[in-house]
Amino acid sequence: MDCKEFRGLIRAFLDDSLDDFRLAEFLDHYDECEDCRDELRIQYLIYEGLERLESGDTFDVDKDLAKTMELQRKRLRTRNAVKKTAIAWEILTVATFTIVMSVILFYQ
Repeated sequence: MDCKEFRGLIRAFLDDSLDDFRLAEFLDHYDECEDCRDELRIQYLIYEGLERLESGDTFDVDKDLAKTMELQRKRLRTRNAVKKTAIAWEILTVATFTIVMSVILFYQ
């Protein structure tokens, strides 16, 4: 992912609407690019800060953004683990079905 693409996806990231592939790319680029980290920080300040000002809540942009990034990383890891588990169960199911059908056909 390049910087232009990253910056184009900031709003989708803040709205939590990136798919897993895009989210992984977004997080990787965030880790690698200081300019884009700064841009995300500014956008996060605008996006979240205005809402917090209206409600009167206190706001620490760095702390809150760090929490948001960690939450997104955890969600991505969890979704990837669930996908791997689902694939393993699917393989196990197909293997079991194949064995059962082979045994049934063998004894007929």
